[in-house]
Amino acid sequence: MACPDTVTTKNFSGKFRFNKVLSDNIDETLKLQGVGYIKRTAIANFTLTLEPSQFTDDDGLEHVNVKQTLSGGFKAPSDSLLLNGEESSKNDDLFGHVIAKSVRAKVDDLDIDFLKEGWTDDTVEDGLISGVIKSDTPKSGKDWVIYVVWGFTILDGVRRFARRYKFTSKERSEPIYVKLYYDYSE
Repeated sequence: MACPDTVTTKNFSGKFRFNKVLSDNIDETLKLQGVGYIKRTAIANFTLTLEPSQFTDDDGLEHVNVKQTLSGGFKAPSDSLLLNGEESSKNDDLFGHVIAKSVRAKVDDLDIDFLKEGWTDDTVEDGLISGVIKSDTPKSGKDWVIYVVWGFTILDGVRRFARRYKFTSKERSEPIYVKLYYDYSE
């Protein structure tokens, strides 16, 4: 289902169901992040649904919280972003020890061309949700970085929530570029 124009990067509401047919395969990036075969197989076979919400706190800082559910009602780890550009560490249930930072970014301010392409006018105007997530190598034993953006795009005439990322790893000479698309519901 098409995402209504009223849902934007400044007004997340509703549910977004991962569209496996339209999206790129993420198995290689998950493998390089240290996600085991059984978990990767489960991820490939279940459907992920996102329920984002956002608010601005008393200090004027923007927060984006994402409840995640797998098909069958299984809970997936929630995601809480503070769009202040400061790094924070956490031990993620799926990826282990990571360091992440998030901001609201204008498309023109991005350094990676792949992350700039194909966004709706409202996403360009309001800005993308942009982040850098990297392995906390001393704690995880892995060495990878993801540059990710969230926004809205038109694909085959349908307005969709989308994420794009560039993945790099010391274990691979070339980066991996990934596009992920979601169907709107509710």
